[in-house]
Amino acid sequence: MPKKAQRDSEKTRARILASALALFAKKGYVHTTFTDIAARLKMTKGAVYWHFESKPALLVALLDEMLAKFRRQIVELLPAGETSFEGLSFPVVADMMVRNAVQIIGDPKGTAFFLLVHEQVQWADASMAEVRADLLRNQRFGPWAAFRKAVENDVREGRARAGTDPVQVASVCIAMWDGLVHTRIAHFLQCDLEDTLRKSYDAVWKSIRTVDSRPPAATVVG
Repeated sequence: MPKKAQRDSEKTRARILASALALFAKKGYVHTTFTDIAARLKMTKGAVYWHFESKPALLVALLDEMLAKFRRQIVELLPAGETSFEGLSFPVVADMMVRNAVQIIGDPKGTAFFLLVHEQVQWADASMAEVRADLLRNQRFGPWAAFRKAVENDVREGRARAGTDPVQVASVCIAMWDGLVHTRIAHFLQCDLEDTLRKSYDAVWKSIRTVDSRPPAATVVG
């Protein structure tokens, strides 16, 4: 494909994803059709199908786009010269997640994506089986996996206590993040989101770190 045609195709794909995100967040995933997405962009439904074979494929592309952004942000926080996730530590991931939360509440697109994932997609529904299977099969590296990997690294390097369960810690940290961000978006959080998240993650880190360990690359508490 010629470079100009490829650039045009990528721009159209990005426009479709942006339109889908806006409609999914507003109408819900189930109630949004390819016709709706095409009409919003003043293009044919066939043009949307040319880029995405199905609505589940479009949703997966949206998830991949956001996870790719997260991975880039995580890599930027790794120690100098580190190219793999073996350099992750709990404080690094916690700091990234706090920054991410602040970015989300200040960005309409980020807020729309958060609400889409947490309110507009019924993950337990049978219609989501294909999407769930794809996400699990490909083991995308996202926030939960980053926390789990970080704790595994911390235990191995002696920064966290032996016997610490990385899966449990990751699950607790993501539940805290989800709950606080959702509460902030709904305007029910009566304290500062960033400060609350930092203190929450600091408490988790203190509960698992070894007595004489020090945060290796980033401090949790700002």
